[in-house]
Amino acid sequence: MEKRKKTVRPFAVKVPEKKLMADLELLREKALELGAAGAEIIPANQLVVDERVRLKCIVPRCLRAGETPNCPPNAPDLDLVRKAFARYSWGILLKTNMEPIEDYAPGHLDKSGVDRTLLFHQKTGKIIYDLERLAYKRGYYLAMGLGGGSCKDYLCHGLVCQFKDSGRCRFPLRSRPAMEAMGIDVLDIIKKVGWDAYPLLDELDKTPCATSVGLVLIY
Repeated sequence: MEKRKKTVRPFAVKVPEKKLMADLELLREKALELGAAGAEIIPANQLVVDERVRLKCIVPRCLRAGETPNCPPNAPDLDLVRKAFARYSWGILLKTNMEPIEDYAPGHLDKSGVDRTLLFHQKTGKIIYDLERLAYKRGYYLAMGLGGGSCKDYLCHGLVCQFKDSGRCRFPLRSRPAMEAMGIDVLDIIKKVGWDAYPLLDELDKTPCATSVGLVLIY
């Protein structure tokens, strides 16, 4: 007997709780399979959007502030962000680690001569893109991924933002705002799931690792 071909899952508007939780667990496991050092299913209402986080992008001024459409002051208004986040129930929080910590040190070049600090959030960004795409493919059409750090670094390796220059992004499907650019208190949410993060300033030799955090809101 000829096997029936599997059909593509239709977009989901209402999802039974059991099915939703199974899909969330599948996505969590997929994040780990893709290389995340940790991944947790979180209730979306645990996310805190704080104006102080947004201000930290400009006080003291981040080198990327205003240099991409995803970075403050170009990032979405926080009232819009709060309203949008309130419509979500669940998300996948994930982290990647840069080890050894010496690789994070400013000026550390990889074999191609690229400053490793520019690539700090590259792995997180790739997992976020793949995870959001998988969620969309499984019917969650409003899945939304947020990365860590500026897309100008991990996608364009510090080159001038082409979107700001000509209106055409080099990576329109991969470019994402950082969680911090959306006002999310990242340290608050990672503490809620039991993860640690460390200040990357002095005494790097005493710091276990550099950690990049990303989020995919699912439903």
